[in-house]
Amino acid sequence: AYNPDLKLWYIPVIESCNQMTNQETKLGDYKPREFFTGGGPRQHEPITGSVTAIAATTGKVVGKHETHYPMLGGILATAGDLVFTAHPSGEIVALNAKTLEELWRFESGSGINAPPMTYSVNGKQYVAILVGLGGAWPKWFVDSTKGLEKIHPSSMLYVFAL
Repeated sequence: AYNPDLKLWYIPVIESCNQMTNQETKLGDYKPREFFTGGGPRQHEPITGSVTAIAATTGKVVGKHETHYPMLGGILATAGDLVFTAHPSGEIVALNAKTLEELWRFESGSGINAPPMTYSVNGKQYVAILVGLGGAWPKWFVDSTKGLEKIHPSSMLYVFAL
């Protein structure tokens, strides 16, 4: 997301470190079209994240809001001084656009990997976000994101008036 008044980019970050594994195979070990990657990443440390603010004019990191889990969804910067995002553990948050200090939090009760969006009706601005952790994350990365295995799948649209 970009705030043109502050000239700041807001990046949803996944902080991770992988170890690569190689798997020796012999002719006949796998059948045609059977899933095989020849090895792949192995998570040996927890995966975390952050909302990182970068100055568009210099490319320097000017702020960071650390998160317990990786940032799987997007970020919304409003015309004012707010930045909205959500966590895979279910929290929808509003941050101060300059300091990245958390100003508001809503516990949705389900995981989130969708980006927030905004619209207005008759001059009133709203922020909406689809709640429900989907995709492969909980299944494939459960060992490196302890706690997300408890998140139940759902699908609910939350809308907040500003």
